[in-house]
Amino acid sequence: MLEKCGLAMYTVHRNAQKDLYRTLCGAAELGYRGIEFYGEQTYDLRLLETSLKDSGLVLTGWHVEWRDLQDDRFPQTVGYLQAAGCPVAVIPCLGGRWNVGHGPKEECREIWLRYIEEINRIARKLKAEGIRAGYHNHEHEFALSYDGKTVFDLLFEGLSGDVMMELDTGNCIEGGGDPVRVLKRYRDRDVLLHLKPWSYERGFDVVLGDGDDANDWGGILDPDAQNCRWLLVESENASLPEMKNAGLCMRGLKQYFNG
Repeated sequence: MLEKCGLAMYTVHRNAQKDLYRTLCGAAELGYRGIEFYGEQTYDLRLLETSLKDSGLVLTGWHVEWRDLQDDRFPQTVGYLQAAGCPVAVIPCLGGRWNVGHGPKEECREIWLRYIEEINRIARKLKAEGIRAGYHNHEHEFALSYDGKTVFDLLFEGLSGDVMMELDTGNCIEGGGDPVRVLKRYRDRDVLLHLKPWSYERGFDVVLGDGDDANDWGGILDPDAQNCRWLLVESENASLPEMKNAGLCMRGLKQYFNG
């Protein structure tokens, strides 16, 4: 499984903004095999290509903002992703406290049903360009429910199988969900698994595998529980320097693979 362990760039995003090349090479030295980008597609493509080639990291996907997948920006976004060799465009968020797509006054079941239709439409357009779509959860998809069904279940019962499920474990727990249950329920769906440490006491300021990390990593990493394409460490730990935190999270992860 360690050959499928990558790093979600948000974990080291400040370092990457300062020096992409050294950050990617440093991540590879820590034992990561892939990298998932996030944010605007503004990196120089030659620098991106060189950084990936010299580090040996695989570009697993890119968090692409909702606005950049709309019809007016779609051609430019797809052109960049194709040039970068990006296989998956992950929608990082809708709704929630970020008000992406809609604000709290508009929150309702119907708006999520409309999103399902729109995401499926975008997924078809991306597929025609050789790119898969994905959706990444935050806590609100588990905290919000309509007619006894969480928004997360509403989404993934309605989204096409072409849409990859990027389950963020820490966000799931924060919203009252159970990552193990989710993975078992959706075992037939392709998954990009965000391994996010989270603590009831310290929030996100915890290292993967620490004693107060609320994730049941043994259950989450059970290969029989999911069809996981990549395991992507995404830590929001602000209590440590980014690269040190990334290294400690990899060390914590290895204990579950006898590594």
